[in-house]
Amino acid sequence: GHLGKVFALRGLADVAKLAPEFKFGQKVLIIGGGYIGLEAAAVAAQSGLDVTVVEMAERILQRVSAPQTSNFFRKLHQSHRVQIKEGVALKRLKGNHDVVSSAIFSDGTEVDIDFAIVGIGIHPVTDIAEDAGLECSNGISVNQMGQTSDPAIWAAGDCCSFPYNGGRLRLESVPHAIDQGELVARNITGAQLAYCPNPWFWSDQYDIKLQIAGLNNGFNQVVTRPTNKNTVSFWYYKDEQLIAVDAMNDPRAYMVGKRLIDAGKTAPKDFIKDVSFELKNLLRT
Repeated sequence: GHLGKVFALRGLADVAKLAPEFKFGQKVLIIGGGYIGLEAAAVAAQSGLDVTVVEMAERILQRVSAPQTSNFFRKLHQSHRVQIKEGVALKRLKGNHDVVSSAIFSDGTEVDIDFAIVGIGIHPVTDIAEDAGLECSNGISVNQMGQTSDPAIWAAGDCCSFPYNGGRLRLESVPHAIDQGELVARNITGAQLAYCPNPWFWSDQYDIKLQIAGLNNGFNQVVTRPTNKNTVSFWYYKDEQLIAVDAMNDPRAYMVGKRLIDAGKTAPKDFIKDVSFELKNLLRT
């Protein structure tokens, strides 16, 4: 990991360091098959690079999506000549003159590379909070208003975990950081409002825009609503309750699903499966 040309993606400064490496024919290893890794792979493939993605879990996007969404994006990347290795760990990186030159995997294979991008997830930075004696558990622990274990200190965004559905949740998304940050600012001035997140996320890969509404934690069924090859949505249910939607190039499915989830409503599964059914009708009940 200390070899030259091994990069992480955390901000614009990292992008500036990476940009010169995106030359036609360069060989890049993407370590991690989550959204950061797959978005980087898409840009690299479209730039004419030779791309390999390695994911130690059984499938890409395993932590955040159902197998249906994983299968969709696997086929998408493979159609752009990206090699995807799933259920395989990176054993080590080899270097030449202190610059990365190849990768050895747990299945015994080795691939020559010109550079690597690491996208294996994050740990929240809690050093300052811990030094201040604040309670931390998967981030800085806050109550529903954003107060830490010291009521004079507040936290918001990706770094903190908050009460949610009887447990604690830490969200990594731009909309969450904005919404919670605004609420905490109001609470600092005395509003005393509880934070009730309405999670939504997105990812752009090639000509596909994925929009996600809700959280799929605890789902036990997925209903597919196909439209065409590159337009499909997957609806997550916990028993009969709709809890999340993954919509690929289907903004209507995303919009309807998000409004239903935000309102605590559900959608009959037979209606979702029926592509002739107009989804907007679900909002009239």
